[in-house]
Amino acid sequence: QPVYQLTCALTDGTGLSVGLLISESVSCLHDYTLTVSQMEMIEQSGLVLESGLGLENFMEDVLRGKTRIDISRNLDTLPGEDGADPHWWLDPMRYKQAAELAAQELGAQYPEFADQISENLAAFCEKLSSLQDYGEQALSDLSCRQLVTFHDGFSYFADAFSLTIAAAMEVESGSEPSAKELEEIISIVEENQIPAVFTEVNGETGAAEVVAGEAGCAVRTLDMAISNRDYFAAMRQNIDIVKEALG
Repeated sequence: QPVYQLTCALTDGTGLSVGLLISESVSCLHDYTLTVSQMEMIEQSGLVLESGLGLENFMEDVLRGKTRIDISRNLDTLPGEDGADPHWWLDPMRYKQAAELAAQELGAQYPEFADQISENLAAFCEKLSSLQDYGEQALSDLSCRQLVTFHDGFSYFADAFSLTIAAAMEVESGSEPSAKELEEIISIVEENQIPAVFTEVNGETGAAEVVAGEAGCAVRTLDMAISNRDYFAAMRQNIDIVKEALG
C-alpha cells in the first residue's frame, strides 16, 4: 500500500495505470503466498515498483525478468531481525526520499510525463513534510519516550520522532514469546514506568495483554500502514495514539 499510494500520487494526471498487488489487510508479508490472479497481474505489468529491503523476497521467482524499481535502495536503513528493517515508510522523511527516487525512475521510464511527475512529487513531499511536522509537535513533550512494541517494525517510527524502542518483538500466530522473554519485558515496563505497550493492527495481542496484566499498563494498537488504507490517516492516528498513551 505505501508504494502504491506514492505511485498513484506521482502518476496522477498522466493516464498511466497503477495496480495494487496485495490489497487485503495483512500483518506482514513474510509468509505471504501470491494467488494466480496476482501472478497474472505481475505478468501483464510493464513496470514493477518494489518496496525493497527483502520485503518482496517471497515473490522473487515471479518477478524474474520484469523491469523493476527498488525505491528503497538509497535509504539510510535501520537494522532488523534478518538484515535491514524493511518498514522504512513509517518514517515520513525516508518515505519522502523513496518518493524522490521513484519519481526520478518513473520520469526516466516515461519521459513524456516527466514534468507532470515532478509537479506531483512536490505536492506529495509537501504532505510528507507536514506529517513530519505534525508528529514532531504532537510528540515533543511526552512524559515517556520509550516504546514497547509487539511488532519489531516500528523502529523507523521511533527514529522519526526521537523515541526509543525499549523492547520489540515480532509476535506471529503460532510463535508466542517464551515466559522468560515476557518476564524481561515486564521488568522493562515496570522499571521504566512505561504506561502502555503497543500491538499492531491484525497482529497477535495475547503476549501484550499478559505484559499489561502483570505490569499494570495499558495496551494500545498501532497501524503498520502496510495494508489497504490511506498512509497519512494511518500515520496521524499512530501519532495521536502514542501521544495519548505516553503523554
